[in-house]
This record gives sequence, C-alpha cells and structure tokens, in this order.
Amino acid sequence: MGEAQGRSALSRPAAAVAAAATRAARHPIEVIVTVFVLATLAYFYIVHAITHSLLFSSLSDVASLSLSSRRASGGTSAGTVLAAAGLPVFARPAGASWRPLQELEGDAAATDAFLGHARYLEWVVVSDGPMGSEDARELRREAILPALAHHLQNASHGRCGSSIVHMHDFTNDTDAEAFGCLSQDLDSYDGATVQRFVQRAQLDHALQKTLEAATEAHHSDSARVAAELARWRDGALWVQPLTPATRRAQDAQLSLRWAVSFLRRVVHRLWVCIQAADSIDFTVLLGAYLLMHGSFVHLYVSMRRFPSGFWLGTCVLLSSTFAFLFALVTANVLRVPVDPILLTEALPFLVITVGFEKPFLLTRAFFAREQPHEVVADAPQDATTPEQRFVQALTQRVQEEQTLGRLAPPAPPVRDVAGAALQATCSGIVRGYAIEISILAAGALSGISGLREFCQLATLILVFDAALLFSFFLAVLCIAAEVSRLRPRAADDVQVDEAPEEAPAEPKHIRSQPWYRRVMGPIEHPLARLKLLLLLTIVSLHAANLLSTLTLHTTLVRHHTSRAPTLYDQALASSSVYDVSLSNAALVQFLEAYAATQPADADLSVVVTFPTVLVLVDGTAHAERGSLIEAAVNASGARGRPAQAGDFMARLGLPLRPRTVSALESFMQAWSAVASDPVIGKWLSVALVISLFLNTFLLKGIATRNPAVIEGNAVRVTAQAAARLMGAHIVDWQKKPAETPKAPAVRVAPPAPAVPPPAPSEPPRAYDEVMRIYGDGEGVLSLNDEEVILLAQKGVIAPYALEKKLQDYERAVFVRRALLSRASTTKTLETSLLPYKSYQYEAVFGACCENVVGYMPIPVGIAGPLRVDGQMMPLPMATTEGTLVASTSRGCKALNNAGGVTTVLTQDAMTRGPVIDFPSIVSAAKAKRWLDSSAGAQEIKAAFDSTSRFARLASLHSVLAGRTLYVRFATSTGDAMGMNMISKGVEAALSMMREKHFPDMQLLSLSGNYCTDKKPAAINWIEGRGKSVVAEALIPGDVVRTVLKCTVADMVRLNTKKNLVGSAMAGSVGGFNAHASNILTAMYLATGQDPAQNVESSNCITLMEAVNDGRDLLVSVSMPSIEVGTVGGGTVLPPQRAMLDVLGVRGANQETPGANAQRLARIIAAAVMAGELSLMGALAAGHLIQAHMKHNRSAPATPGTATPIAGQAPQFLPSMTPLIATPVGQAASPVDTPK
Repeated sequence: MGEAQGRSALSRPAAAVAAAATRAARHPIEVIVTVFVLATLAYFYIVHAITHSLLFSSLSDVASLSLSSRRASGGTSAGTVLAAAGLPVFARPAGASWRPLQELEGDAAATDAFLGHARYLEWVVVSDGPMGSEDARELRREAILPALAHHLQNASHGRCGSSIVHMHDFTNDTDAEAFGCLSQDLDSYDGATVQRFVQRAQLDHALQKTLEAATEAHHSDSARVAAELARWRDGALWVQPLTPATRRAQDAQLSLRWAVSFLRRVVHRLWVCIQAADSIDFTVLLGAYLLMHGSFVHLYVSMRRFPSGFWLGTCVLLSSTFAFLFALVTANVLRVPVDPILLTEALPFLVITVGFEKPFLLTRAFFAREQPHEVVADAPQDATTPEQRFVQALTQRVQEEQTLGRLAPPAPPVRDVAGAALQATCSGIVRGYAIEISILAAGALSGISGLREFCQLATLILVFDAALLFSFFLAVLCIAAEVSRLRPRAADDVQVDEAPEEAPAEPKHIRSQPWYRRVMGPIEHPLARLKLLLLLTIVSLHAANLLSTLTLHTTLVRHHTSRAPTLYDQALASSSVYDVSLSNAALVQFLEAYAATQPADADLSVVVTFPTVLVLVDGTAHAERGSLIEAAVNASGARGRPAQAGDFMARLGLPLRPRTVSALESFMQAWSAVASDPVIGKWLSVALVISLFLNTFLLKGIATRNPAVIEGNAVRVTAQAAARLMGAHIVDWQKKPAETPKAPAVRVAPPAPAVPPPAPSEPPRAYDEVMRIYGDGEGVLSLNDEEVILLAQKGVIAPYALEKKLQDYERAVFVRRALLSRASTTKTLETSLLPYKSYQYEAVFGACCENVVGYMPIPVGIAGPLRVDGQMMPLPMATTEGTLVASTSRGCKALNNAGGVTTVLTQDAMTRGPVIDFPSIVSAAKAKRWLDSSAGAQEIKAAFDSTSRFARLASLHSVLAGRTLYVRFATSTGDAMGMNMISKGVEAALSMMREKHFPDMQLLSLSGNYCTDKKPAAINWIEGRGKSVVAEALIPGDVVRTVLKCTVADMVRLNTKKNLVGSAMAGSVGGFNAHASNILTAMYLATGQDPAQNVESSNCITLMEAVNDGRDLLVSVSMPSIEVGTVGGGTVLPPQRAMLDVLGVRGANQETPGANAQRLARIIAAAVMAGELSLMGALAAGHLIQAHMKHNRSAPATPGTATPIAGQAPQFLPSMTPLIATPVGQAASPVDTPK
C-alpha cells in the first residue's frame, strides 16, 4: 500500500510535467530561442546586481545575517562570527565610555548577551586626495566635496541621518566628508542601504548637481575657476566608489597574460587554503571538487554513445548554467542571501547536487525510441481478381526497388519520440527531483548559517534544472534527432542499450522490497546513489555540529587567510580617515550621536562596517597622485572616465537627443551598437555558428533525399507558408507619425575678458596699472582678489559696495574679510574659522545683513514631536545650551501622553506708537478727542488701510504727557511680523491728519516707545502685541509621576511659590514663568524670527492647578505678545525657510491670510508649555543640577522615548477663536478677522 500511494502521489505531477514537455517538443526552435533570450536577460540582471552590490552580499552582510540565525540555531557565538569576519564591534557599558568589544571582560555567552540589542553602522567617506593644481584642489575641497556628501546623504531618504563630519589627514593631504547609516537592529539590517544610493547613476547625478551649484556660485570668479569647472562638467571629474569587491579594470580583460596570472593566483590561494584549513574541512572540500570534475568527465564519456555526443554534453552543462543564472535571479527577488565567498566553496556541492544522470537517462530513452522501426507487412493474401494481382505486384516492386521506395524504414516523428521517452522516464526523474529537493529543504530549515543559504540556493537550482531539462534540453534532443536523420548512417550504427519496451510485471508482494526501494524507486545511474548519500551525509554532519565546512565562521576564516590585498585595501591603508577605530573622529561622533538617543543606563553595542570609499578623480590631472587616487584610477579603467548611463544608452542606439537621421540609418546605428556589446556580440556569434551548422546539414539532407520525400516536404512547407500568409491579415499594422526632430540647444559661452586676470596666488600688479585696467572699462572682473583689496584700501572701492562692484557675493565676502582683517589689530578674521563659503548671500544682501563677512552656524535640534491641536508637530530649536532640547522633548512626551495641547488665539494685532508734539496742551487735547471720535478714527483707518493689501487698522489708543501725544496703532498684518508694514501705514495716516486737521502738529518719531518694541513694558503685558495665545493641557497624575518624576501637589506648590510669588517679589512684568524665553528664543532663531523681540515675546504666565480631587494636573500658559511672521525678514534665508517647511507654515497662507503666522505662534506657545513642564518637574524632583552637570559637559543627551507620529498628513488650517480687538470707531464690539 505504501508504494502504491507514493507512486500515485507522483503520477499526477509526472503526468503534468510530461504533458508540458510534449508541448515544448512540438516547437523546439521557439523553446531554445526563448530560453536563450531569458538567459541573456538574466545575465544582464545579475551583472547589474553584482555591479551595484544588490545580489551578492558583502562579508559584513553575511556576518550580520549570521547573528540572527545564530540565536535560533545555537551555533557559533556572535563574537566568534564577527571576529572571523574582521568586523569591529564597539561597546559602551552602562556608565562607561566606548571601547572595543574584545576589551570587555566575560566569556562568549556574556558577549552574545551584550550583543542582543546591537546596531549596525555603515558609513560612507567621500574623499579628495592630492591631485591636480593647488587651485583645483582647493576648489574641489571647498565647493565640490561638502556639497557632494550632502547630496549623497539626501539620496538615502533619511536612512543616513547622521551629521556630516569633515576630516583632514595632514600626512598625505587627504580631505574627506563622512556620514553614517545606523540600522534599528541587526535583524532589520539591509546590506544594500548604502549600495542603493552609491550606484553609478546616483553618483553621476549627485556630482552633476554639485557641479551645477558650484558653477552658479562661482559664475563671476576668475576665468581659471570657470575653465576648471567647465572641464569637470565635460567629464574630467568623476566619483569612483571603492568597496571590498572592487578590482582592477585591467583584470577583466581576457588575454593569455590574464589567464596565466589567474591560474597562478588560483594555485597560490589553493596552497594557502590547504595550509590554513582544518583537515576535515580540507578533506571534504577536496573530495567535493574531485567528484565535481569526475561528474564532468563522466558526462562526456556517457554522451559519446549518442549522436553529437560532445555537443549534447555541452548543452547539458549549458542547461545547468542557465538554471544557475535563473536561480540567482530568483534568489535576489526572494531576498535569499548569496555570499560570493561561500558560493565559491559550495560550488562543487551545487554541481554534485544538480548532477547529470537525469539528462543522461532522458537522452538514452530518447535515442532508443528514435531508431526507425521495421514495418511488418501483413501476410499476403491470395489474389483472386486481376485488380488484386496488380496491387500485389506493384507493392512487391515498390518494396524491392530502392529507386521507387524509401532507403530505410520510416522514422517516427520527433514529437512522438519525445512523448514516448517522457512516458518511460518522466516518473522516475520527477521522483528523483522530489527526493533531492526534500533533503535540501530539510537543510534549508535547519537554521545553520551557511548550510541554510546553500540548501535554499540548491533547491532553486534544482527547480530550474528540472524545468530546463523538460523544455530546453528536450528541444535540443529534438533538433539533434532531426540533424542525425540527415546524416548518412554507417553500417555499424550505434546501438543504444535500453530496457525492453514492455516493462516487467510488478511483483505481487510489494512488502518484499526494501523500504527505500519503495520510496525512491529504481535508481539506474551509479552517481545518483553517491549523490544522495553525500547530500544526506553533509546535512546530517552539519546538523549534528560534527562538520563545519559550509558554516559561516569557517568560510570567513578561510577567506581572510587566503585572499590577496585588493584596491580597497590599498585605499584603506592610504589614510587614517578610513581607520575603523576609536581614534577616528568621525566614527566617534557617530557612536556618540547614537548614544545620545539611548538611556544612560543601557548597555550599547554597535557593529561597524568597513567604510564605503568614494573618491573624486580628475582624469586629466597630470600631477603626482597618491595611493588613494591610484587605486581609484585603477578601479575605473584605463585612466579614463567610467562608462555612464548615457554612454550605455548611446551604445544601444537609444536617442539621447532628437533624431536627425533617417529611420534606416538609426536602425543600423542601433544594431551596430547592440552587436558591438561584448556579451550580445558573443551570443550573436554563437547563434550564427549554430544556424550555419544546422543549415548546412539541412541543405545536405535535402540534396540526398528521395524526390518523392522532397516533394512531400515541399507540399507541407508550402501549405504551412500559405497558412501563415493567410493569417497575416490578423496583424493590425498602424503607421506611427514621424517624429519631428528638434533643433539641438545652442550653448553660448560667456565672453572672455579682454585682459585675462593673473592667478590669485600671484602678487598684485602696480597700482597705476590696476587703476588703468579699472578705469578703462574692463572693471574688477579683470582684477584678482589682491588687486581688488588694494583698490579698497586706497578708497577707490567702498567696502560696503563690494557686492555691487564684483557682482559675486562670495568673492565680495572674501575680499571684505581680508580688508577688515588687515585693518584690525588682531588680523585674525581673514584666516578665522568663521565659515563663508557655499551660502546663498543673494538672500542676505539688501534684506538681512550688511558688511557680511560670513555666517554663524548654530546647532539645530528637534524636540518632540508634540501634538498641538490634534496635529503632531516637530519643534526645531537652534541653541547652544545643553539639555534644552532634551528637556523640551521630555515635556512633549508628558503632553502627548495626556492627549496633546489645546491652544486659542485671542488677539492678532501688531502695534506702533508714534510720538507727536503740539504747541500747547489745548491743541494736543483736541487732537486726542478727534482720534477718539468715530469720525476721526474712520479717517485714520481709511488712510492707514490704503497703504497695504494686508494691513488693517484694528484699534487706536492715545495718551497725553503734557503737550505730547502718544498714539498706539494696533493692526493685523497677515502672515508678516508687520513692523515695516505698520510703520508705512502710520506715516500715511499721520500725514493725512496734519494736512487736513492739525497743521501745527509735529511728528517727532514713528516710534515713541509706546509700542513697545524690543523693551520690557507693562503695556505689552496688559494690552498684548502681535499674537496673543493661551495654551492648556490636562495631564493625568500617573503621567506626572512616571515622566516628570514628581507629584501633582509638588508641581502646583512649586509653581505658586516660584513662578507667581517669586516673580511678584522680584517686581517682574510678564515674567511669571520658569524659562519661557529659552524655548521661544531657540525657535525664533530656527525659524528666522527677530531674536531681539524675545524681550516682549517671552511675556508668559504659567498656571498649574490640581483637578479631579487632586489627582490630575491642569496646566496653562498665557503669552499675550508673541511677535512672529512667516514672510519677510529672516524667513527668506534657506535654512530658516526649511524649518518653516518642517512646521508646514512657510510663506503666506493663500486661503486665509495670517493663518500661517498664527499657527506658528500657537506651536511656540505649546512648545513653551513643554519646556515649562519639564523644568518644573526637574526642579520639584531635584534633578536640575544633575542634568546640567551631565549634559552641559560635552556628554551626549538622553531624551525620552520618541512619541509615535500619526500617519495622517498634517493640515495646517487655522481653527481659532474669534479675534478679539477693540474696533476703530465702535466701542466694545469685536473686529472681524481679515479675510
């Protein structure tokens, strides 16, 4: 019963396979062509994957993958695997500093426990070495290198979020920019994270963007700089990646010299492996390689008995190679890790696993049934009539006369031969594949690193090998049979020994056979038993930990022992910036940045890869090159630029520009490009040889065949051709309109100056000659920097007018730095660390600053995110005070756990208070009464509103001091902060007032400090200025205890005694808070607000109440004078504009003017509440001093757990309470919000 069930289970799959294979045998040419096309596509896919490191994992990837499998399998320890891979691991025990993992005390189990939550750090180093002239090197390092690193980091889409670190090696004059990519944990590590954005296309795109930006920034520099940038844009400069897989381009050339070198290296590596390998591992590998080569020899020896035996053996190997290619593609799609080192050592096991006995069995059965069969004629009957006697005589003559009959018995059709062979062998072949796949599946599920990946790949190879055996190889057998029939057969034809046609009857007693016979069936090939035995032995020994040949640890050790130094090793040894140690400043900064995001009492560990090195290479520079540049040039090819994506498209004939040639010429050019490709050219050559070979035999066979057969074939071929022609009408041919070629864009070169300027390093020319050049109309464009400085020192060019004269903002800044530095006592500004390059000064000039000598970078941190009115908002803060961002983040956590912050806007009115003098108090009083009247207020409002589309006068408030009148204009200003807008309106309104009503009034100043701007004043605290916001949150008591580490009663008591009573005792005005100015000023700097206005904007009162029977905390902050805007001022600068983008409030709101600025004020008030809560909690719990001693002494901050951000996209539509303000001319009635 057991055997019957097993065979019935296999009969259905075998029947399905036989039916599909029979269909393939009917169209052998189409099947072969299809398989070749698919194999070509798979080859290009694999080459592309290998080129971009998306298929073969690096040594680091394999080590990381082993750590996750190790925990499940209980195999080699993590520390042992990482040590074998050569990967550095750095650990930071709780309360200690970073150190290498091997320096920690403890056994392997302790090390594995320490690595339980390890992270994986990949890092990229963009380098520039000593190459080219000093000017070119300085231009690359200042204008190209940092911007290129920034573009590449942006291409990671947030995966590489660390800060970019600049490094300089004085020993060999190497500059580098480094950034890191930190995974969440080892299980989530993706080895292709960095490789995806350092592909050739991505590198070229980033370099192109960098060069375009550099050209725009240096468009008015000297002609030498412009020429250098133009040369680089034309292809002289490229980025060459160096990875462990990088090799010399010359090594890829197929030549006799390369072959000799390759064989020498193979022998050397084999000898080193023999010396370093364990005896058992060496014995297993040597036996596997001997069996693999024995399989090759046995294949060709077995195929000799068949027609075209050599070519059939070659096709078997070709079919197995195609199965290997398809398996690699499928493994890449299914994300099955394939390590090249492990693959080279598992190759013999793969060959033995696939084997060649199945193609041999199918070939033997095919050619046994391909032999012509004699047709046994029926016994002649007695002829009784003349007609019967005529037929009998004619039949006898046809059989005897060879000129009228066939020379041999008729051969069966090839498709029938294939069907018969499949009926005889398909069941056994499918059963063999099923048994082998089941054994490999057990190894794939074993969890043993190395063996698992090998079994997974071998399973895929077996699946594709089976598919190709019943399609591709069967089609080859059909073609071989057709060709063999055309050959003249010799007398001693090959006799193929095959089992008799009629299978012997099965025994009646099934149980009398052994159990393995009942499961496996008959095994006819001797290598099949050996292969199954070897597979079972390898899987069993690895599962029992008695053999480690294919385990990851053993493979990595052998690789490190035997491999020769590569170009990547040469690059790493060229400079200290690539050291993977704690002496590397970039690596230390990456580790400290990671530690800053983790709790201080946590044990941390990071597995660090060897860096991905990107080298700027100037292919036309003839200066002396260092080892780093030589390695990059050797990797890129014959001292030239590597092939670009556009070059490849051009080689394929795809149009990169409008076509201007005829369709035929375009097709021929495209065909020439395709045929010139090395791989496609080889396939075409092989296809041409095969076509000539087949056509030769076909023509020869046609020439020697019987005319009757030729006639029959001609009729059949003619009928088929007629059928094809009759079905040709089905094709719907449509003419496509011809594309109109576009004229290529004409690029006009900028005119060169009449007198080329000397190099900047040369001394300035004589003052008279400089004045002549400057006065003759040639201008400063023909002068170098030193000569411009000379003219400025002589007073010819004013220092404040350098931007207008030079028409180059960055050059003007450079000249001004030198000019001011040389005129000062310290003379340090010119060479100071204040940066000035790569900044958009065009946004600064005439808007933000004058006499610019650089820019001041301030660290920007993100607190939160914080839920404000139902929307999660990150809080950008520019500050140099440690613990501020961390403290605010802790407050955000508490508020988020409480449901977020609710805000209301009670007023939006910027103020300006001019001072007006009158001849007497009588005239001053008349003017005050007129302003307070409805008619006067309406006239003032009309004059004021006429000056702007957004400024709308909301209220007036006037007071007298003797004969001096102070008027406070309150105005809505849209999304602008509004000081300039309101000043313009005040001036127009007072001019109308003087001309029409009070000609004796005198306007002393548009600002009489009654506004009050940038000064503490009670009127701002009482009446408000700008945006008046109140924020509130209800925090549960358990959140206060768990997050703020104190109680509700402690918070309420401390707030009363400190913020209320304490500030009152100090006589404070608007300072009833803990540190509102801290958070507000940091957000002002980050978002481009006026930092001086933090004086009145920081007016805040923080109130805390115990509610719900004292269990929960109700906290609110009231800020009556937040002065912010989202247009104008510092918001035009790119960094500040980017932070406004983060908040979603950049620019003017198109639907509701003023909504963006109001939203920004709400966010700031909510952030102030977060900061207030955290500081008050720290003070109540007594943690303030400890936090500052810990975080303000260059130690990493420890923020709380990040609050998850909601999935919905933020929509910043204003939802505020009605704007409350005193209207003009109507007492005690609210003014509508401007639409």
